[in-house]
Amino acid sequence: MTETTEPSDAWRSQLAAMPFEEAYRRLEDTVSRLEQGELSLTDAERLYREGMELAGRCQELLTETELRITQIGDGRASAGSPAPGLPAGDDDWEPPPPLEPDDPSLFDDDDPPF
Repeated sequence: MTETTEPSDAWRSQLAAMPFEEAYRRLEDTVSRLEQGELSLTDAERLYREGMELAGRCQELLTETELRITQIGDGRASAGSPAPGLPAGDDDWEPPPPLEPDDPSLFDDDDPPF
């Protein structure tokens, strides 16, 4: 009889509640153990499957966070707040064209660099 390498339901429940930092730390540990070798084929396969699920959990949490950050930014923009660095009510503003490398204004000593 072959031993199953499929993660258990208990593992999946634990994984679903795992915060990003813990999932990432465990993923790093899993990768390290796999890289060291010296595992039975069954253990290596089990660790590989768990690692893939940990990577999926990390990606899921990062995607959720990115979406929340985007929604915060969208909410701010829809509330009428100007984008950072732009004055309010100046919707027609366009950035100046980039300077050419040989533009003499790049070498004016009168203006501070910042």
